[in-house]
Amino acid sequence: MLTLESLMASERELAAGRGDVFRRVLAPDAIVVVPGAVLTAEECVRAMDDSAGWDLTTVEDARLIEVAPGCATVVYTFEGVRADTRYTAVLASTYAERDGEVRLVLHQQTPLR
Repeated sequence: MLTLESLMASERELAAGRGDVFRRVLAPDAIVVVPGAVLTAEECVRAMDDSAGWDLTTVEDARLIEVAPGCATVVYTFEGVRADTRYTAVLASTYAERDGEVRLVLHQQTPLR
């Protein structure tokens, strides 16, 4: 079932994870829109394997929008800290139930600063 709690648990796992987590959660045909790039699922996995990861993450103001039965979007404010770098953005992730599994099909980030 697509609930705010279950989808935000997935989002927190992704924020703390490496490529293997993204490979498990992303649908094979997923699209990830980040500042300056539109990535396929495999490109995102590789980018996360090359990333240093966040030292600290915070999520606030999470909301769930049910798109259709078995499809929902979570929207929230994300802040990630890595050494002296701080990244704040509004994130939106759309999940769909496919063949009995919940997979992330579209993720988009809008930086706030």
